[in-house]
Amino acid sequence: MTPMSGEAEAHCALVVDEAPVSAAEVFAWAADRAGRDLGAALRLFRPTAAVAVGRDQAIAREVRLDWCRARDIAVLRRPTGGGALWLDPGQTAMCLAIPADRLGEDPAARLATGGAILVEALARLGIAAAFAAPNDVQVEGGAKIGSVFLAEIEGTALLFATLLVEFDVAAALAALLVPTEKLTVTGLEHARERIATLADRLGVVPEGTRVAAALAEAVAARLDLALVPSPVPGETIAPPPLDPDPWEAPLVHGFETMERTARATLRLRIERAEDGGVAVARFATDAAFAPADLAARIGTALAGRPLADLPAAMAGVMRPGEPCVGFTAVDLVRLAARAAEKDRLAAAVGLDDRAVTGLMLSGPNGDSLSALERARVVLVPYCAKPAWCALRPTPDCIDCGHCAVGDAYRLAAERGLEVTTILNFEHLSETLAEMKARGVDAYLGMCCSDFFLKRHVAFREAGMDGVLMDIVGATCYELKEEHLAYAGVFKAEAALDLDTLEKVMAHLPSRDAADPD
Repeated sequence: MTPMSGEAEAHCALVVDEAPVSAAEVFAWAADRAGRDLGAALRLFRPTAAVAVGRDQAIAREVRLDWCRARDIAVLRRPTGGGALWLDPGQTAMCLAIPADRLGEDPAARLATGGAILVEALARLGIAAAFAAPNDVQVEGGAKIGSVFLAEIEGTALLFATLLVEFDVAAALAALLVPTEKLTVTGLEHARERIATLADRLGVVPEGTRVAAALAEAVAARLDLALVPSPVPGETIAPPPLDPDPWEAPLVHGFETMERTARATLRLRIERAEDGGVAVARFATDAAFAPADLAARIGTALAGRPLADLPAAMAGVMRPGEPCVGFTAVDLVRLAARAAEKDRLAAAVGLDDRAVTGLMLSGPNGDSLSALERARVVLVPYCAKPAWCALRPTPDCIDCGHCAVGDAYRLAAERGLEVTTILNFEHLSETLAEMKARGVDAYLGMCCSDFFLKRHVAFREAGMDGVLMDIVGATCYELKEEHLAYAGVFKAEAALDLDTLEKVMAHLPSRDAADPD
């Protein structure tokens, strides 16, 4: 497709839906216009209830599919990058199809232009806001009031954005599986603190026509476009069917690994061949923007390779200068290296694939076996202690023999290792800082994968190598009681994987805990 030129470049068709419409229908409409070079078009609408998953996400890792299916809630895959969203008629959305270079020179700049449009629209409604790269629009205090997402099709940018006029927090909590930094849903009250709506800020629910007009005026002013009112398409363009999500199928012979950057979660799913190499490799991410064929390229590059060769194979996937927003080629290589290292650790320790998936590696050194050899401290989560335990809210344990935490303390003591119970996020940060200050450079830990992803900054900035094992049972994330866990009053019980713990502990050398070496 070639960019528009001349007089046509300054005009943009404006379509406004009066009744709620499926976002999938709008996405299909925009993609069809882009593919047929029909010129710039802006569509403003209120979406029907749905979960809209980013183009490159693993649906089964982002959505409570059983809940959605039981309530006939559509699960849609957007053509854009970014994370999973709850959509409903309480939001006003826009989809803009326009030559990409009119929005900026690269995807990051184009997302920023989309954010600026939302900020200007909110200003026209009397609400001060600011763009928080790469996706969010926030009011004072950091509460999110809007989001913007990007896709590119043959030189055309598809900019999708939402403004929260009202927000059904309970539905979002139920529909979205994993909390992320962009939408921290930790219980109804805490979620409301992190989400802002036009209704709350204005003291009244604004008329939908008023919000749509503000968005249209902001688009016209920001991009110097003349909007030409156009009728709603009389013939609905059917969206492509949602492909089955391969991440929903159980792994028979393989494992998953993940890596968290400052702005994206990267996932790699490996299905093993009979010779132990890679039969199938799948990549998923919630990054704001990545090349449309990147996941397919990764799958092709890694298939048929021995696990040890994954970092080298991944190093050739990204093309020089190829734009991404949320991660780099270095991050992809690190993801592949973590997968290879988990496979090496599993072979040395004797772990099955389920346990391999539950391993999380952190720190600057990619050698997990070396990290275990150097580990001097063991960290366990307080939520794995029984609810009746008087020592649950303390860093201590008397090894009474009634839970796996006691076993962890005993196993650590047998090897002369320090062990402490982590009570909350603040305690984790303080403990890691104290360990680093006295020369600890490696540790063994346990936490749920959601906590690991959400608090990745603390683990990364600690500057120590960590081998962490996923916990099982009732976690605060699954029960949507994260706010209680952070306060140290989460009542349900998680559990340590004792079998994996014993196998890993067996590879920690005995040492004098008082000896810093």
